[in-house]
Amino acid sequence: MQTLLKSSVIGIMLASTLAGCAVGTPYQHPDVAMPATWEGTAKANAASAATVTADWWKQFGNAELDQLMEQALAANHDLAAAVSRIRQARASAGIAAAGRLPAADLSSSATRSHSKQSGTSEQSQLGVTVSYELDLWGGKAAESQAAYARVDSSIHDRDAIALILQAEVASNYFQALALKDRLAIARKNLDAARNVLSLVEVRYNKGATTGLEVSQQRTSVLNIEAQIPQLEQDLRTTQTALAVLLGRAPQGFAVQGATLADMQVPAVATYQPTSLLERRPDIKRAEAQLVAANADIATARAALYPNIRLSATAIAGGVLTAGSSTLGSLIASLSQSLFDGGRLRGQVALSQAQREELVEQYLQSVLVSLKEVQDSLGSVTTTQSRQQLLTQAAREAQEAYRIANVKYQAGSQDLLTLLDSQRTQLQAEDSRVQADLARFTATINLYKSLGGGWESNS
Repeated sequence: MQTLLKSSVIGIMLASTLAGCAVGTPYQHPDVAMPATWEGTAKANAASAATVTADWWKQFGNAELDQLMEQALAANHDLAAAVSRIRQARASAGIAAAGRLPAADLSSSATRSHSKQSGTSEQSQLGVTVSYELDLWGGKAAESQAAYARVDSSIHDRDAIALILQAEVASNYFQALALKDRLAIARKNLDAARNVLSLVEVRYNKGATTGLEVSQQRTSVLNIEAQIPQLEQDLRTTQTALAVLLGRAPQGFAVQGATLADMQVPAVATYQPTSLLERRPDIKRAEAQLVAANADIATARAALYPNIRLSATAIAGGVLTAGSSTLGSLIASLSQSLFDGGRLRGQVALSQAQREELVEQYLQSVLVSLKEVQDSLGSVTTTQSRQQLLTQAAREAQEAYRIANVKYQAGSQDLLTLLDSQRTQLQAEDSRVQADLARFTATINLYKSLGGGWESNS
């Protein structure tokens, strides 16, 4: 029995070694026309620019942001679901790989019968069957290759989700700080407007002004006051969105930071455009899907050819009664589809069309990535210039309001000029904060478009 089993296994392995007539074609990377450099990267490529690393958000130097990011990466449910999809893909790859190995089954039976004529008799047997399907055309190898390529795709998908999560956490955090700044500005201007209203009312009571000016200043106070509830609602909405990203219930969550003014925007070092093909997880995911589709074509083509299966069986009888009878067999079977209405060839055509679709999707993802980086670089430059100009405008507006207020109290300036400077100051200060936020957002988008420096972990 042992000799038969050894001979059968050796025959199976030898046949597997001789199976080298694969019908698939090697994967070829799609030709992509990449620009040599980015436009407008002089500032971003300065020697002091920060390298894009996997923990890029730490370059903002904010301890609370670091803590929130750690919580999000540990507890976000979308990211956890992506990790589960990796485990599913690995299990599927294991199933596909198992199909390339021999299968062995063990069977046993025992019977005992009794009759008056022959008395008591016992029968027992132990059998081992080893079967193996030859992969003459490489179909099973291609199926396994496709399965492992989909594991890579699921890993890159997890990385892409993580990068989006990181960008959203940072964006919502900075937006919450900016809203706190805008609230502080609105409340400060509201106090100033109320002080002016008190002055106008005193002058009215003394007969130094008219009721028109009182109504005008009251209108200004109410307009400023009306902005505060909306800003407070926007802050609550931003904080609840951030809580969900952290995998927490939104009730009771609040950002501890008070202002955006204490933070610095890092300069970001860019790389050659071709580096996106290796850095961006969405591009790497698209190519992994393309590798899998290329292997699917080989699997579909292999199904057009004959299928050969070997089976070896050894049975030992009288195991329980110390018998020594043995029986062995070695069977080779061949099967070939004669007519299927074009189903198998249709599957080949379908696989080829799916690969062509994925090629176009891959090329499109590359173009989108180039656009996002180029747009982000332009946005970083534009928002920096705009922020500097609006900062100067806010300082001038504050000085103009101060002068107008002094002149009004001295009686040498009318109220309309004071109201106009008051409104201009509020708008200028609010615009400056929004410009600050735009700089942070543009930098986050640049980190994201460059791939975030993400390094996949299996």
